[in-house]
Amino acid sequence: MKKIFLLLLVLSLPLFGKIIPVMIQNLGISQSQRLRFAPIEAASYPRDRSDADRVKDQDADTGKNQVLNHERYKVTFIVNPVSGLGKQRKIHKLVKRNIDRQKFEYEILYTAYPKHATELAKGAIERGSEIIVAVGGDGSVNEVAQGMIGSNASLAIVPTGSGNGFARHFDIPKDPSKAIRMINDLHSQWIDTVRINDEAYLGVAGIGFDANVSAAFANLNIRGPASYLLVVLQELPQYKPQYYDLVIDGKAFRKKAFLICFANSKQYGNNAFIAPNAKIDDGFLDVIIWKEFPPHAAPKLVHDLFTKHLDDSKYTETFRCQEVILKSPLQTVHIDGEPLHFNDDVYIRVLPSSLKIITPGNE
Repeated sequence: MKKIFLLLLVLSLPLFGKIIPVMIQNLGISQSQRLRFAPIEAASYPRDRSDADRVKDQDADTGKNQVLNHERYKVTFIVNPVSGLGKQRKIHKLVKRNIDRQKFEYEILYTAYPKHATELAKGAIERGSEIIVAVGGDGSVNEVAQGMIGSNASLAIVPTGSGNGFARHFDIPKDPSKAIRMINDLHSQWIDTVRINDEAYLGVAGIGFDANVSAAFANLNIRGPASYLLVVLQELPQYKPQYYDLVIDGKAFRKKAFLICFANSKQYGNNAFIAPNAKIDDGFLDVIIWKEFPPHAAPKLVHDLFTKHLDDSKYTETFRCQEVILKSPLQTVHIDGEPLHFNDDVYIRVLPSSLKIITPGNE
């Protein structure tokens, strides 16, 4: 049966063209922290002793630093220097070219190790920054946001990862220049975040197959779509759906599932809509239980995932709630694509209207 399942998935690749590789690339997966925060050469990203580049406007004719206008908004860009697609490597030029310098005073900081983005965000807010811009993928956005939840500062995103599920939820431009210019409009809204034990996330968390893939991929040194595909094909034949004990808004359930997703936003990334009806500002969490399914159902499920119809499948079940307890999972859970291991009960609850985010204005 496993061999038949694997064969059908492989055979479905020509049928769906780019759909399958994109899904594989985004089943809750992002770059591992070890790669994401690898040290960078000073020649490529010059820093002072504080690991920061404070950018000061210069008069085009005299070359002298202009006096900073303290009425301007203070903006801090926090850059993941090695996130997915490398678009962030020209961030200095892109910011200078596209930010409204009549309106903003800005600085650019670079992460150097895991959780550094959270520290930088907290420090920037303490210094009076009003807008914190995460330059990176979903994992980077998550870390920046963890330092901002509950504050009055606004999160902005310049997506440079490979999936960018959270940015896609808001239709934030994939082009860095356009994403930076969007900040100039200062359109913002309050959104929910989700607390999971001592961590927090913005988009999607999950347990099961997608979390297994996330954990396996984090141990690879080779990156790219081929590596994602390799991990999925290695994990799938040996993966067996598990039984999970959950308490959803006080009601106990025991479910056998291929995966369970705890969604605040709609998608994993690259338009793989795991929770097409999720709303990020309604005070609720969408729990998607993807049930065990026969091999012949795989192509249709993939199609539904990318056409916003997964909730119509008989192999999925959805609960809308405010709090979930996952009873002693003793296995990996991913949050915004990053694998974490919990040995005790996992408590997941919505934090309504706890983060302000800069958006294009069409949500």
